[in-house]
Amino acid sequence: MAVKDYLLQAEEHLKKPRIQFLYFHHLFKDEEQNFKKTLTFLAKAHEFISYSEAIQKILTNTIDKPYIVFSSDDGLKNNLRAAAILEEYGAVACFFINPSIIGERSYQKIEGFCKERLIFPTVDFMDWKDVEFLLKQGHEIGSHTMNHINIAEEPIERVREELLESKEMITKKIGEVMHFAYPYGRFFHFNEQARKLCFELGYQTVASAERGSHVNGPREITLQELCIRRDQVIFGWDMHEINFFLVQSARKACFDNSFFPYSR
Repeated sequence: MAVKDYLLQAEEHLKKPRIQFLYFHHLFKDEEQNFKKTLTFLAKAHEFISYSEAIQKILTNTIDKPYIVFSSDDGLKNNLRAAAILEEYGAVACFFINPSIIGERSYQKIEGFCKERLIFPTVDFMDWKDVEFLLKQGHEIGSHTMNHINIAEEPIERVREELLESKEMITKKIGEVMHFAYPYGRFFHFNEQARKLCFELGYQTVASAERGSHVNGPREITLQELCIRRDQVIFGWDMHEINFFLVQSARKACFDNSFFPYSR
């Protein structure tokens, strides 16, 4: 296939009515310019909507154009800069946080959390004033478990504690929390027992980090059926890399993407 033909096909895929959730972890200083370029590129073919708006469109089968939805995991301090840039483009995000590390000042604890839970160099995390500020700016806050655990490796009672403690602490600090994204994000990091538990404890949505986008289907689906798929983006990537994953998700979009494989 000629390059020109490939590019035309890619452009057509991106015009497909769908909801594409994108998530990131960080925005370092040297990634800011590329982040802005990415937002400029995305805005040409997509409308940016909030996390909760996207959920309603999926549930009601009213996906009428290409939509992009942003979220971020882990609550790094540099997410504040990402939020400010998103606002410049008329976009908001849902920030999934681990309450145990929010506002933590012990370097040793932060270092241990980054090394053991995130497998990441030591970074700064938001405090509760930052979280409250994001909420006031129109962003949403979700739960990512209390301590960023691998749910599939833990006994169900530990999972219950993690889900409940996280929800209760966020609710106490800033108000009701509706959305949950499980750490690490692949289907094998989660299970059907945990999925049911999320709704039992009062969460309204559950998100994975499996690539894919959402389209209308032959029937409406319920909140408890819904599996939110999210494509990871790293804003240090070349635009061609980001575009490749977007096109693949758009090309493979189907109604089955909206379900967990072990819940059907």
